[in-house]
Amino acid sequence: MSNRVLVTSLDKRFQKFEKKIKLACQKILKILGKDNVLVEIYLINSQKMRFLNKKFRGKNKTTTVLSFEEPRNFILPASKYKKIGEIYLNLARITRGSYTAEHARIRERSANYKKISEGSAYYLIHGLLHLLGYNHQKKSDRIKMEKKEKEILLTIDH
Repeated sequence: MSNRVLVTSLDKRFQKFEKKIKLACQKILKILGKDNVLVEIYLINSQKMRFLNKKFRGKNKTTTVLSFEEPRNFILPASKYKKIGEIYLNLARITRGSYTAEHARIRERSANYKKISEGSAYYLIHGLLHLLGYNHQKKSDRIKMEKKEKEILLTIDH
């Protein structure tokens, strides 16, 4: 089983997390049974995230994670990997600890939260699931996505 994960820090402060996030992403893709996929992950600050959120979602505020699926008919060079998209993680906000109560409960049960980088595991999983077609627009979709997030978080340590 082989996947390709590219992690790039767009802020020097986050370079120290690149390897851990790459390894975590590879493990998550394995848990999800994915093979031969390519995902790009960018570690950014709140200012860059605010810019992206405004440009692509019309929301003039920062957020923790944004995912952009690869366009369906986008022509890419021949590769054994299928590019599924890009994830932008706002590590400035994530490492500050912006969790909901539910995220905090999951965090307590997953030792890997600390190992990866103060909560980025949850947001990495969240972003990946969006790239794989999960969403939280309707309540039923949100429930399905949250169940999958919990399942992965509780499995990632083992």
